[in-house]
Amino acid sequence: MKTWPASMQLLTVGFYVALSLLIPTGIGFWLDHRASHGFPWLTLVGLGLGTIIMAYGVYRMMVPFLRQTKEEGREDQLYGPVKKIAKMTFREKKQEHK
Repeated sequence: MKTWPASMQLLTVGFYVALSLLIPTGIGFWLDHRASHGFPWLTLVGLGLGTIIMAYGVYRMMVPFLRQTKEEGREDQLYGPVKKIAKMTFREKKQEHK
């Protein structure tokens, strides 16, 4: 995704978020209607599964962006949660000298 324009990257992330939430939730909803449950627990399971898939996928899409930002020395342009994620993701390995 590095060679794509920023608008295409954002569009890809947006579609990924929408589809990763809608597809598992829709399957759960369909299964709930087929089973005629009183409580829509399969819909909620689908929503939870979709949320986990969405969070992992967005994280995987952000890692190359964060790595490129760090290589170019532009960490000061990151702010908020993205800055914290970048610090957690690319910690420098400390070497202990004995």
